Amino acid sequence: MALENVREWLYGCTRCGTCKSFSNIFEPGCPAGERYKLESYYASGKQLIARALAEGKLSLSDDEMRERIYACTGCLVCQQICGVFHHEHIFDIVQSVRTEAISNGFFHPAYAMIYYGLRSEDNVFRKPRNERGEWARDLDVKKATRQKVDVLYHAGCLFSYEQELWHVPRNIVSILQNAGVDVGIMGEEEACCGGKAYEIGYSGEFAKYARHTVENASALGIKTIVLSCSDGYSTMKNLYPKINIVPQFEVLHSIEFIYQLIQTGQIKLKREVPLKVTYHDPCHLGRHLDPGLYDPPREILKSIPGIELIEMERNREKSWCCGAGSGVKQANPELSLWAANERLQEAQATGASALVTACGWCERNFLDAVREYSVNLKIYDIADLVRLAISP
Repeated sequence: MALENVREWLYGCTRCGTCKSFSNIFEPGCPAGERYKLESYYASGKQLIARALAEGKLSLSDDEMRERIYACTGCLVCQQICGVFHHEHIFDIVQSVRTEAISNGFFHPAYAMIYYGLRSEDNVFRKPRNERGEWARDLDVKKATRQKVDVLYHAGCLFSYEQELWHVPRNIVSILQNAGVDVGIMGEEEACCGGKAYEIGYSGEFAKYARHTVENASALGIKTIVLSCSDGYSTMKNLYPKINIVPQFEVLHSIEFIYQLIQTGQIKLKREVPLKVTYHDPCHLGRHLDPGLYDPPREILKSIPGIELIEMERNREKSWCCGAGSGVKQANPELSLWAANERLQEAQATGASALVTACGWCERNFLDAVREYSVNLKIYDIADLVRLAISP
């Protein structure tokens, strides 16, 4: 979406300041604003930047201006708590400036790997396409391109190539198979969903991958796609329809599907997992959805014998962002790790020994922050605990 297309939304901000902290609990909400303590890093400042660009008072060639725009994690806290007209378009405005920058040749060097990786290997890490299915190499799981399946599991770029996170897709497949689900994967024939391209301003690449995903699934007769990548999930559910590409299949996050299987009795959680945990709500499973997936993960955790769930003060729609979203982990790793550590400190303050989430990018960033700041806290995906609780 170009800046010209959002011009009517550029004058809604009243500069009241409510976008800076969560109402009622009066806790900080914007990672970039809180890290740098400058108005231009908060949502209200970014709206002024976009307005000045549209009116020709600022130039896209200004490196410091673009730095502010690329510091947005896309957590949507500002949209959640802003009460003025057009508030639901704040991130659309940020995205339009990013798209405008790309269109005018201002290529962010940190995004070269993502762009060229997509162009050459269909993934954001520029890793070989033929290695995309390595995470499932020794699993006895169907290939959806060769055998008809009821459910397609889409691993996504991160879980396909980050070997430290392979336990998540492997656990998901094992859980579904144990529940009797006819599940298959695409393996090396899977491609990026396009969500990361959208976030950093490459609208053309996003549209290409959106079309590819929907057309490919339709050709295979896929009725249900399950993802454990929260970014990919919200991309297919929310972003594809924005460009009039509507999936003809059901899109479920793994926690939705697992919760359904628990309710129907196909998954039985009998083994005790003695652990005191706190749950981190990923932005793409919360504020990016309407309604957000807040109850299913908590109900799953409460169903596991031995688990004690303690809430952080900023939870559900008031969750603090992990800091990895919208390309910030690539463009500003210092901000990304700082935001993750803020969340880790909040988690430790509950007395929990482990932080549980349902997003690979959150898990990746938390693991990096645990090492960077020497934090004594275990990090789990919710699927890890479900797998432990299933009787052998």
